[in-house]
Amino acid sequence: MTLVADGDRRAQRMLVHRLEARIRRIAQRMIGSGPDADDASQIALIEILRSAHTFREEASVERWSGRIAARTVLRHIREKRRGLARFVPLSDVQEMGSVPPTERLEDDTPRKLEEYLKQLPDPRREVLVLKHALGHTTEEIAALLDVPVGTVKDRLIAGRKQLRKLIQRDMALGAGGRGRTS
Repeated sequence: MTLVADGDRRAQRMLVHRLEARIRRIAQRMIGSGPDADDASQIALIEILRSAHTFREEASVERWSGRIAARTVLRHIREKRRGLARFVPLSDVQEMGSVPPTERLEDDTPRKLEEYLKQLPDPRREVLVLKHALGHTTEEIAALLDVPVGTVKDRLIAGRKQLRKLIQRDMALGAGGRGRTS
């Protein structure tokens, strides 16, 4: 990281190569696939390179860069909203890597998790992804979103409740077409 911070091109390329897929998954989880997620992940990688001098080895490079990526993606989302651009809904995303809570949940649901998440309001989806897919604490999420901790907790509770209802509805109807029979 010292070499990256000092502008060593080879070290920067190695770091980008190491983090690129992870940062893209973070952007896709928060925004969905498509050009906005690609833009946000590129912006996040640039911000990670610019911020290399702040790395203090208190966490892994992946965890540290994930925090920067989450903040950068959220800033990108806010800028798009301010510009009156529509928030890109989550769409089916190709294999997004191993996020254990997601894998466990999807094994027991009629449809992919992304299909349920795209039905949630943006604020609920954001906190659920930050908490459960990216592993941030409630306090970290509040700081990232610049909202009170209580607001984050309310959104988490409401988002989980809404997800649960959507899944239960589909299970009762036998919906989803993921190989389940009624």
